Amino acid sequence: MVDATISFAIEKLSDFLTQEVNIRLGVRDGVRWLKDELGYLQSAVRQAELNQELNPLIRQWINNVKDVANDAVIILERFSTLQEEEDAAPRKSILGCLRSSICMCRKEAKLYDIGKEIESLRGRVVEIKNRRDEYGITNILANPIVQQRKRTVLRATSFENQVDVVGFEDDFKTLFAELVGEDPSLKVISIHGMGGLGKTTLASKLYDSGKLNHFNCRAWVCVSQEYNIKDVLRTIIKSIMDHEPTNNLDNMNEVDLLQHLRKLLLGRDRYLAVIDDIWDIEAWEKIKKAFPDNKNGSRVIITTRNKIIAQRVDDRCFVHALRFLREDESWDLFCKRAKPLKNLEQLGKEMVGKCGGLPLAIMVLSGLLLHKNSYEEWVKVKNDIWRQLKGESAEIQDILNLSYYDLSFQIRQCFLYLARFPEDHAFKVNNLKLLWIAEEFISEADEEDGVSMEDVAENYLIELINRNMIWIEKWYWGEKVHTCRMHDLVRDLAIQKSKEEKLLGIFDSSKLHTSPIRLLQEQPRHVIYNDYDLNISKC
Repeated sequence: MVDATISFAIEKLSDFLTQEVNIRLGVRDGVRWLKDELGYLQSAVRQAELNQELNPLIRQWINNVKDVANDAVIILERFSTLQEEEDAAPRKSILGCLRSSICMCRKEAKLYDIGKEIESLRGRVVEIKNRRDEYGITNILANPIVQQRKRTVLRATSFENQVDVVGFEDDFKTLFAELVGEDPSLKVISIHGMGGLGKTTLASKLYDSGKLNHFNCRAWVCVSQEYNIKDVLRTIIKSIMDHEPTNNLDNMNEVDLLQHLRKLLLGRDRYLAVIDDIWDIEAWEKIKKAFPDNKNGSRVIITTRNKIIAQRVDDRCFVHALRFLREDESWDLFCKRAKPLKNLEQLGKEMVGKCGGLPLAIMVLSGLLLHKNSYEEWVKVKNDIWRQLKGESAEIQDILNLSYYDLSFQIRQCFLYLARFPEDHAFKVNNLKLLWIAEEFISEADEEDGVSMEDVAENYLIELINRNMIWIEKWYWGEKVHTCRMHDLVRDLAIQKSKEEKLLGIFDSSKLHTSPIRLLQEQPRHVIYNDYDLNISKC
């Protein structure tokens, strides 16, 4: 958060001024002036952060203040390093005295540089103050209507998005018939369609169906765009073995894992495997040899966005294309979440119509309107959608943007932090809530009326779930959420916004980056995927 960045800079500037070090008077005065000005700007930044979605220029102004605060800390850290070198230098011998003199000369040169850099920061602060009027920040702070967008603790007690997805009845019946068909040969069933149509949801409904009890052995793995074949194979093996020990898997290479999986399936009863979200045919070609044809009616379900991949996975593959929802189905899905009053139905139908029958867009829109009950609030959302239209339908990214900017600033920071997780990664919510607190996205200042930071984190999590920004993956005994997952289109939004807001930078060693240093430059947190081992550092 920018507020925390400025507070840290002010603290460092104060520490510098209290140190008993011999520095130029002009430098000391410049540091003191900078500390005072950042203090004055801090209150304006706090209010501007609550209103930054109103105008991109406001976000730019906030980032300018943040950059000055970060640069001030960097300048002082360079001086502190030099001071430590000078203090460590021996002075008793002639050589020590010579080294000490050299250090003093270097220090004088460095102090001159610091003076110039502080002077440069002063100029930037003056420019920022001028732009506050130019961008209308002053007017926003003076406007009691806009200013009154306070954060409120949600006190949510239940999840409001646990509803059945509509429109899959015919698809379910068709695919179910393929799964229970009398053909004993191994059959591959592929489901294809664009992102957000519900391929994974449909596959999950089939996989969890109580009518498929004759599949005694089951496995589910999500491949995604960024995959590692060894990790894919390990996941399938662990899914099949359930609670059986799997200690030796980490030491196996790809060939060993393929042979081990095939041997496991040969010794099991009829199996059902779901290979979710395949992006290239090569991934399937590498693992298909592990699925033996036991002539017992085993089945493999594949989901992909690519029709060509769906058709090429097997010569006898059953290919199923998912369609967009009809108008009546779209409205039914929307009403399962938003539950509009009679006077809001026409507005709702107009907005749902612009979703183009895409279930993800409808779900996110309903989550956005879930807690908005007035006609004026719905009109505002409709106007925002209409402003983004590039044709007859709204782009899913535009609807996601609207939902993102409708979040409070604190929840927005927590959402952006989710960009740290790899694609299709299921994250444990208890660990996530502790990370939010450790990163100071939630602080003691957020505690209200006996509500602890852990309770605030829980409320933020529930809000993101209810808005369909994240989805529940697993429950603890059907009562508490254990793990959650993000749709890859929602994750793309989190990655994009986290870079824009300078919250974290992501480096993936499996991808070719022309300038890795520039990729992470000026980002306070660095996320590094190294062969899918996740590392995160905070600068």
